[in-house]
Amino acid sequence: MRNLSVGGLETFLAIAEAGSLRAAAAALGVQPPAVSQQLKAFEDRIGVSLFTRTTRSVELTDAGRALLRRAQPAVLELTQALEEARGVGNATKGNIRITLPYRAYQLRIAPRLAAFQKKYPEIEIELSFNEAFVDVVAERFHAGIRLGDRIDDDMIAVRLTPPLKGAYFASPAYFEKHGRPKQPRDLLHHNCIRYRFIGSNRIAEWQFLGPEGMQSVAVKGNLVFNSFQSVVEAALEGLGIGWSLRAGVQDELSAGRLETMLDRYVPTRPGFFLYYPKENARIEILRLFIEFMKAGRS
Repeated sequence: MRNLSVGGLETFLAIAEAGSLRAAAAALGVQPPAVSQQLKAFEDRIGVSLFTRTTRSVELTDAGRALLRRAQPAVLELTQALEEARGVGNATKGNIRITLPYRAYQLRIAPRLAAFQKKYPEIEIELSFNEAFVDVVAERFHAGIRLGDRIDDDMIAVRLTPPLKGAYFASPAYFEKHGRPKQPRDLLHHNCIRYRFIGSNRIAEWQFLGPEGMQSVAVKGNLVFNSFQSVVEAALEGLGIGWSLRAGVQDELSAGRLETMLDRYVPTRPGFFLYYPKENARIEILRLFIEFMKAGRS
């Protein structure tokens, strides 16, 4: 496709509408010599004269009339498109798409979703559950939610939760049959339910806070999932020891269906953040969603 320069089109249209360079200059808020220079440069670029100029009048040439006939509706359409784009950015209704892991939905979004829908019934929210890190730009999401240590530096990040404590757990039946680990290294003698990251395809490390700082234990087991929900469900069935954010399994802990272990060795994660590219900062419905979800966090 040929590259066409339209840098002087606004000047051309102003002259055609006003009928003179002086009147066009006034409409554009510039001096008449500037309008004359812009018009000449525009004509030079497209290689044709658009006006016949005398000391008394400015008249369109045949080329000028042809350009005006096609350009006016095109510019009107472009103006309307710009207004529509501005309206989308400022609208308080429309659709927003967000990628997030289930735990973020469970802990922050679900408890406030009904109240948000009641306040903003014309905002449609599409939530896509995915525990892998997602390129929100390439996948056309307005925003994503992930733990704070898994967000790219070029994204705007907004904290949704405080730092979150992890938990290693199993069912009472498992502990009764296999014993309860007293030290992280004791896990080497247990069946551990491991998690595989979807994006990198690697097995998540089991990390603990020891006397010399963070340490990893290369646990083993005969179950590997790429879903933390499945890890929890397997642990509930007594199939081994699992890991999750403590807040995500609090109901199971409170009911006694799961029990934690090694609590004093378990590190804290940075919490969930909503992230988005800076280009989305002016989308009003996204701003409303973020402000609402931030409110009341503890």
